[in-house]
Amino acid sequence: MLRPGIKLRPVLFMIVFFAAVFARPAAAQNVPAPHDEILDVIEKQSIQYFIDGRHPRTGLIQDRAYNFKKQPGDGQASIAATGFGLTVYPIAVERGWMDRGTAMEITRQTLLFFERKAASHRGFFYHFLDPGTGARSRGSELSPIDTAFFLAGALFAAVYYEDPVITETARRLYEKVDWPWMLQGQRTFAMAWSPETGFHKQRWDHYNEVMILYLLALGSPTHPVSPDSWHAVRRPAGSYRDFRMIQMPPLFTHQYSHAWIDFRNRHDAYADYFENSRRATLVNRAFCIDQATRFSGYGKNRWGLTATDGPFGYKAYGAPPGWAVHDGTVSPASCGASIVFTPEESIACLKEFYDNWQGEMWGQYGFSSSMNLDRQWFSPYVIGIDQGALILMIENYRSEFVWKTMARFAPLEEAMKKAGFTAGSRELDWPAPPDSAAPYLPGGIRVDGFLRDWPSYAGVVLGPEDAETGEVRDKEDLSARIQFAWDEKALYFMADVTDDYVFVKRSGKNIWQDDLLELFIDPENDGLYWNGGGDYQLGFRPDREGDTVSLWSWFQKGGDAPSFHEIQSAGMIHETGFIIEGAVRWEYLGLRPRDGMVLSISPAVHDIDKDGGSAKIHWFFRSERELGRYELGKLVLKKEQP
Repeated sequence: MLRPGIKLRPVLFMIVFFAAVFARPAAAQNVPAPHDEILDVIEKQSIQYFIDGRHPRTGLIQDRAYNFKKQPGDGQASIAATGFGLTVYPIAVERGWMDRGTAMEITRQTLLFFERKAASHRGFFYHFLDPGTGARSRGSELSPIDTAFFLAGALFAAVYYEDPVITETARRLYEKVDWPWMLQGQRTFAMAWSPETGFHKQRWDHYNEVMILYLLALGSPTHPVSPDSWHAVRRPAGSYRDFRMIQMPPLFTHQYSHAWIDFRNRHDAYADYFENSRRATLVNRAFCIDQATRFSGYGKNRWGLTATDGPFGYKAYGAPPGWAVHDGTVSPASCGASIVFTPEESIACLKEFYDNWQGEMWGQYGFSSSMNLDRQWFSPYVIGIDQGALILMIENYRSEFVWKTMARFAPLEEAMKKAGFTAGSRELDWPAPPDSAAPYLPGGIRVDGFLRDWPSYAGVVLGPEDAETGEVRDKEDLSARIQFAWDEKALYFMADVTDDYVFVKRSGKNIWQDDLLELFIDPENDGLYWNGGGDYQLGFRPDREGDTVSLWSWFQKGGDAPSFHEIQSAGMIHETGFIIEGAVRWEYLGLRPRDGMVLSISPAVHDIDKDGGSAKIHWFFRSERELGRYELGKLVLKKEQP
């Protein structure tokens, strides 16, 4: 493997870079198998999208198309769909559905166009392009994740064809990407960049489809990122029923990286990602079964909650754990693209759509994107990336062709070593909820915002390592020391927050968008249920002037906490942050305190920075077992002094 930063002359580089790669490419094994006929029909029909949807001059593939009439979709080309297409053509060749010479010429044309004319910056391409000119389309963003999908297709094609033009052009495209620039001096990639607004505030800092992005960046021979970036991605664990997994509701997030990379029998320091995707798929199906009494479109063979078209526009549908949006809309491409994880369930789902909804859902390019039976709504569109993932995953199930071919791309395998992958499986870490003691203080606390009555003890300390969302640079950016105490009347709390910029602007129920302290409380210790009447989300936002605090209780009717006359609070903003001090009467929580009592609780601090970026640090808040149910940390009431 070349050392980072060393460049060779083009011809020599090509020999070294792809030497291990260009053994004979893996051929699809066309061995008859159960369900082979239906998979043949679906795969072949879906491939037609990438033949008809390719622009004849540029090779760019349209983002979406009508499935039941010959008419352009939305007039935009997708670089991600183009990357899938560059992988689809070799599948068509191996299946005997496309001439190899034609596929090779199309690929040469596409890659050379990207190199010479497609709108780009620092090696990254804009998410959507004009299909005829390659110009940036409709103010589209410069997208690292979509660039990664395009490059995956380009590099796959280089491995497969063994063609000097394709090989050299793919090498130059990969070599040109300035991956560290998109980090913006931080450890995780910015979500996007645009010339008008610069880097987007959101980041690719959570587990989702980004594994292929980070691995390509790790493996770059010219502009690699550190393995620290791989490790900086958050992998929050959650559960539904008895399945424990890294939570990310839309199903496509558990599929796209696996379309090219074989993660079977491998794990890093955190997870077996193939097994995680298998569980995510089973949970997606189980959730649809559980919700079938509410939505007629759900069932044991009608599932597939993912980002797709719905009756009211494009939405990131998904299943728990985590914040799951759903309305009865299911996607056949979504359940089908999990065929490598759950063959029996996915094939049954595909057959359900094919056998029973062919008139509404089956068109010139195979399945339309989605349907919602409760609304009697059927999408007229096919979406390129949906079709691409479906084709690649069906082929991996049938022959492992894409996996075997991509495994010969040496930089990607080297990247997996850098990320710490080793053979075998591992279970997710599942830490027990943390606990903290609340001392008994006879006579209580004087709530004035000056923190004069608090004893000296550790309490709950939150810092960058506790970030739930956003990126926290250091303790000066955001950290907090939080303590609790009690007497017979109330639960007392204080938060001494370090924050380099305190943003206060909203009022009423919208104060959650400001800098504030939140207390999540589950008095019955049975899990906090979101919007549950017996649980609490209390917000305390320091006001700009004086010692007053704006309060809100989101789960209770009435909302405005002071109207209950059972919560006191005071606070102040100072040069390095803010202070919140308060008391919640036990009657408000429906509790009678006693020594040794355990209260499920989690404090959190939300932060808005000057540049508009946001973050939240949280003590413990894990989605478990049911939709909208969360496990919290444990506060133990103690009679003895700390």
